[in-house]
Amino acid sequence: MSLPRTGVLLLLVLSLSCPAQVELSGCRSYEPAVVALHGTLVRKTFAGPPNYRDIRKGDKAETYWLLNLDSPICLNEDKAEPDLNPAQKNVRRVQLVLDQEAYEHFKAMLGKRVVATGSLFGAHTGHHHTPVLLRVSSLEQPHWN
Repeated sequence: MSLPRTGVLLLLVLSLSCPAQVELSGCRSYEPAVVALHGTLVRKTFAGPPNYRDIRKGDKAETYWLLNLDSPICLNEDKAEPDLNPAQKNVRRVQLVLDQEAYEHFKAMLGKRVVATGSLFGAHTGHHHTPVLLRVSSLEQPHWN
């Protein structure tokens, strides 16, 4: 039995659209899962203690590194810690958590496209400036850059 031409075309269109649907609905998971995120490494200063509102009014300046993602991501709710790690949609920027030595080691990458690998967790203090943060285990420039 052979399919009519329109049936073959319909099967082709459906098979091509399935991977895109899987990719769009494929949300990331919170720690302990390890993820690799692609984006541009930037540095930003925020107001810290005591009020976390305005550096000019006496709040301590706190500088953090952020990853402006190449493409937005979503995260699945963490069933074990749903209040700390809720489902997220359209995440475009992630604060990076690095040790002090890493800031010095990787500062030449600021302003460049990088791949940051590590584990994601939800914001839970005044020092967290994006809804999702990445505890970085490696940071490198992509080979295609």
